[in-house]
Amino acid sequence: MYVKIRTDGAVGIGRGTDGAAEITLGYGEAHMIAAALEKLAQTARSYKQTYHKTTDVGGGNKIDFERAEDGTISISGDRQTYICTEAEVRELAEKLKHLPPVEVAPASDYVKKMAPKQGYCLAVMNGGQTIDLKLSEAALVKTAVQGSLDSRFYDEMIVIGSRKLTVNRSSDLKWKLTDESTTVKFTAYEVEALIAGLHNGILDVIMDMVKSLGSDDLADIRVKSQIQRIEQDSDKILGEYKNAKTIVRNLSKSAKKIIGTHEDADSRTNQFIEICRYVQSKVDPSFQESLLNLLSVTFTSSEVPL
Repeated sequence: MYVKIRTDGAVGIGRGTDGAAEITLGYGEAHMIAAALEKLAQTARSYKQTYHKTTDVGGGNKIDFERAEDGTISISGDRQTYICTEAEVRELAEKLKHLPPVEVAPASDYVKKMAPKQGYCLAVMNGGQTIDLKLSEAALVKTAVQGSLDSRFYDEMIVIGSRKLTVNRSSDLKWKLTDESTTVKFTAYEVEALIAGLHNGILDVIMDMVKSLGSDDLADIRVKSQIQRIEQDSDKILGEYKNAKTIVRNLSKSAKKIIGTHEDADSRTNQFIEICRYVQSKVDPSFQESLLNLLSVTFTSSEVPL
């Protein structure tokens, strides 16, 4: 049986499979699965245990460990079933107990995290030029640059209130990010590192905020406080707008995934980018600036009130 840590941070186990055809679990669940496997290997026959995942990775929400009356061992989950020897099960348990640490990838040379100032927390730089971005702006810029990769020409102006950011691809080899006063240029050899840097920069800022919530007895209260802040402030921003309830519900749902306890770092980051895209594409422009600023401030702040 193989064990791998996927690019999304989840752990995959399988044999003779490729891509999504494997059993998937959260990185933080590996020690629980290892314990279940050890118990499975120690039991002679007629044994079954079901582990219910605490993350939403993979195509199912449980993993079954079973030893039949004749001693046959099987592991099932995510529409996959593997028949294993006792030695394989013990070896798999050892591998899961000794996974290498997963570290937050650093931002690239083109994106640097900065101390939050008036909502700005990431700096995009190249060739001596720098543009500071708020967290939501970084999410939308990343989306635009990503969308430009399969084009020969691309031009998008991201308007957030009085702020205008333009992502432009003028040829196969030339990109630039422009605000009201500065232009930062990139070549085809640099743009993928820019995308990775934006993603990892957003991830780093969000994880700083998540870590600031702590893991003590008050952590759940802090999480609920932040979610309530999103709900109350967005409701105040939208007022009597006809789609207010739907928007508030979507923002709240995303906030729970971003700062909840069941998501890995990449999932939190992707969820944040997705909710920023939702605001930009689905919400009336008159509310976009206030909602995007709310998202930026909420998930950038390192001082989390009770």
